[in-house]
Parts: sequence; structure tokens; C-alpha cells
Amino acid sequence: MKLYKLGFILIIGFTFSCKTTTKVQVAQDNAQTIRKVQLSDVEKRKFDYFFYEAGREKMKGNIEKSAMYLGECLKIDPTSSASMYELANIFVSGNEVVKAQGLLERAIQLEPSNIWYNLMLAQLYQQNKLGVQAISIYEKIVNQYPDNDEYLYGLAQVYQKNGEFDKAVSVYDKLEKKIGLNEVVVLEKEKIFLEVGQNKNALKELQKLTAKYPEEPRYYGYIADYYMYLKDPVNAKTYYNKVLEKDENNAMAFFSLGNLALSQKDTASFVKNYQLGLENKATPFEVKFQRLLPLLMDGQGIVKDQTYLEDFFKILIDTHPFEANAHIYLGNYYKATKRNNLAIKSYQNALNIEDSNELIWQEYLLLLIDKQDFKGVYDNSIIAIDKFKKNAFFYLLGASAALQLEQNRDALNLLETGINHVGENMALKAQFLATQGDVYYALENPDAAFKAYDESLLLDELNIVVLNNYSYYLTLENKDLDRAERMSSKCIEMEPGNATYLDTYAWVLFKRERYFEAKYIMERAIDNGGKDSDVVVEHYGDILFKNGDVEKAVEQWKLSESMGNESETLKQKIQTKSYIE
Repeated sequence: MKLYKLGFILIIGFTFSCKTTTKVQVAQDNAQTIRKVQLSDVEKRKFDYFFYEAGREKMKGNIEKSAMYLGECLKIDPTSSASMYELANIFVSGNEVVKAQGLLERAIQLEPSNIWYNLMLAQLYQQNKLGVQAISIYEKIVNQYPDNDEYLYGLAQVYQKNGEFDKAVSVYDKLEKKIGLNEVVVLEKEKIFLEVGQNKNALKELQKLTAKYPEEPRYYGYIADYYMYLKDPVNAKTYYNKVLEKDENNAMAFFSLGNLALSQKDTASFVKNYQLGLENKATPFEVKFQRLLPLLMDGQGIVKDQTYLEDFFKILIDTHPFEANAHIYLGNYYKATKRNNLAIKSYQNALNIEDSNELIWQEYLLLLIDKQDFKGVYDNSIIAIDKFKKNAFFYLLGASAALQLEQNRDALNLLETGINHVGENMALKAQFLATQGDVYYALENPDAAFKAYDESLLLDELNIVVLNNYSYYLTLENKDLDRAERMSSKCIEMEPGNATYLDTYAWVLFKRERYFEAKYIMERAIDNGGKDSDVVVEHYGDILFKNGDVEKAVEQWKLSESMGNESETLKQKIQTKSYIE
């Protein structure tokens, strides 16, 4: 993340020129001569002030200001290696490594033996794929500090990263002679020998560990992993079992044996070994969790449907009941396998443990909406809003639930507050306005409703729900039926098999006294699932009546009533055997 950008003029200023009337002294660095500035007392005070302020601003996290003060330091003293080093660190944090490299090269010309400058420059050379230069610096450092084991290890590492494998092994051997047998060094040498195809030498390195520490289970695991790398499952299994001989509850060995069984399509052994690994209470939760994630998610982050996963997560939860992630991912698994009630329970458990996860609140509320538990959505949205006051989505969910519960004033209050937090998300703002339209109509304020719908359609002209509701409410108000027909027909174009939209279109045609067309469209609605809606069935009866089929109209009205339609107007239609507006 780039937090700042120092000007090109500033860089040029302190790198190549300096206007000063002070005396200078000369510093030598091999072939290049650098003129070191001697500051006057006034200049030194100014320099010290800017350098102090740079450090203070850096401590406060004001990186840009810190860089600015360091730039001022370098204007006063273009040969201040300390300022160059600090500014280089800032450039590195801003991922401007080329600029950092240039500053450090100049700083080292001024102070060739400064270890911190050299170490950082070596790191940057390696990062910038300048391996030869990185090696040269580390060789110089090791010559300067021959007794420092850390620098010796660093030289071996830089040889290794740049493919100088023989030199790397030689330095590791030298280090091993100094400090004795060391696990890290052994594993680095094993890695090199495998890289160059010297597999027997790689094994010899690992066997040095088991020879010296025959009771340490981990070292037999290294040999097992070595055989797995060579695709030798028989020897790998032998050594994983040796780990269990030394430590009968070693979870990592169980997991490795499980993976080995899975690769051989032995599902029963895979499940058994994984269960044993998960049951181990001494193994940290994160270790187990990282073993389960590849089984749960594919390369695209999509949850797999594997029968054993539910049991694995239940064991994990039994062993670590207060780890929210276990409940979350079990919830994700249930959701992916269409078991939403179980997913809701898992998310609820996760939120009871840790209620600061916005995404889980969102998933939880959306599942409650899918279940049509509007009271649950409303109550929990209020809780979520209290925790995340700037998350507009929670206001929208709460308002939508309040509308379903006929708590229209509460819905309107949530919408009016929440819309202030949508920011630049115009799609979300369109949804707020659309829901406002629904609420205003429920509050018997059609003018305000239609204004909100108009504003919503300006942001999203193809919002099918708004188009449908707007056109339907226009028919109820007997207003602008031409526009109602245009909007409703657009819905049918987008979703020709949606019973709700077909019903609305048929009703628009009905209100325009085009009864034959309305009957045709309504029959499509009935065939596409509209027969399950008491409102659609009642409308079908109305249309049949206007088409002269009174007997079938009454039949549909009675059917609508039997489905739970308690409209007084419907009862009058049945009694009078006639359409009532």
C-alpha cells in the first residue's frame, strides 16, 4: 500500500546537489569519493529538529509526514546516511524498493561498515533479483563478523536462494561444526539435496537427527515426509507409524496417515485416522482447522459435499467448543448442502461465542429471511445495527422484515437512517428507495411511494421488483395504466415464467378492459405455479367473470377462499356471483 509519494525534485535535490557555504570533509569508499557535509550550529539544530520530528511522526503512524521531515533533513545534509536509511525503510513499507535500494547504496558509500545498512541492502538486492550483489554483501559481512552464526546462516541462505548449492552446503557444514547438530540446518541441507537429486544424501541428513535423538517422534515424521515426497507410500507409512510408536497420540502422524490413505482411495482408513487426529486435545485448534480446510473447500473456494465432513467438524467442536470458526465453517457446510436450519443454528452458536463478525451476521440474517422468520430477522437486525452502526445493509434487512411484520413506521425509520450510510453504493441506495416505496404504499401514501420508486429506477432502471410493484400499485390507484403496462411487460421479458409478474401483467390488462388477453396471460401464471397463490386464483376468477364464464369464476373464488383468503370483497363476490371492484 503506497501511503505517500515523494517528489522527483526532492529526490534529485538530495542525491545530486547541495547548495551550502559550510566546510566539507572527504570520505573514501574504494573508487568513489563522497563529500561529507559539516554543518553549522544553526544547521545542526534544524537538522536535529527535523530528524526528531520524523521519528515522532513515524511512531504515531504518520508515514507521509515522517518522509517529509526526512526530506528536509536531506536538504540540510545530503550526506546524512541515517536519514537515507530511515527514508529507505519508508520506501520499503510503500513497496518502492528501487528507490530504497538507491538510498541504501549511497548510505553505504558513506558508512561502508554499517551492518544494518548492509543487511537491508542485501535483502533488497535479493528482492530485486540481484543475487550476485546480495551474495557479495553477505560475504563481506561474514568476513567482517566471522564469529556471528546468524550472519553465517544468512550467507548460506543467500547462496541457496541463488542456486549456489555447493557453496550453501559448505557454509551449512561450517555452521554445523561450530554449533553442533541443528534441526534447521539439517532441513535446509535436505532441501538442497532433494533439489539437486541427491536423495540419499538428503536421507542421511535426516537420519543424523534420529541417530542422535532416537526418542524424538518429530524426526521420524521428517523421514516419513521425505518418502512421501519421493512417492514411496510403503516406507512413508512405516515411518509415520514409528512416530506413533514414540507418541501414540501424535495428531500430525494421524493426519499424515489419513492423507496417505486418501491418496490410495482407502476412505475408511482416512476417516479413522483423521478422527483420531481431531480428538487429540493437546493439538492446537488452528493446526486441526488448517487440515480440514482443504477437505472442505476446493481451489475456487466452493464448499465440497463430503459425508465425513460433518462428523469431522462435530469432533472439532466437541474438542474445542468455544472456537467460533469451527461453528462458522460447519454452518458454511450446512448452507452449501441446503440444510439451512442447521446452518442457522451453527451461525447462531458462532455469534454466541464471538459476535463481532459482520459477514456471519449477514449470512445469518439472510438465512432467516430465506426461512421467512421475519421476527427473527427484525430482532437480530436491531442487534447487528447496534454493533455495526454504519453497515447500511443491516438497516435494509431490518426494514424489510419490519414491513413484513406490518411495523411500517419502524421500517421507515430504519430506511431513513440507513440510507445515510450507503456511501457510493448506488445499487444499495436503489434498494433502499425501492423498499421505501413499498413502505409508503403500506402507509397509504401512494404519491410518496411512486416518488421513491421513480428515484430508485433512476439508479437501477431494470430492478424487476420495483417495476412489478410500481405497475401493480398504479393499477390499484387506476393511474397511468400505459406506464404500468410498459413496466409490467418489461418484467415478463426478463422472467417470462414468473407467476407473480404474469399475474401483475394480467391484472394491468384487466384494468385496461382487455379481458381476453388478460385471461391468456393469467392462465400462463396459473400453469407456472400461480395456482398455489390465493391472490392469483382470485384474480383468475375476476378475469373469468369478465370473459363471461360466471360458473368458473365462482369456482375460482371459492378455491381462493379455501386457500385462506379472508377478503370481505371475495366473500361478497361468492355470495352475489358477480365481480366487485
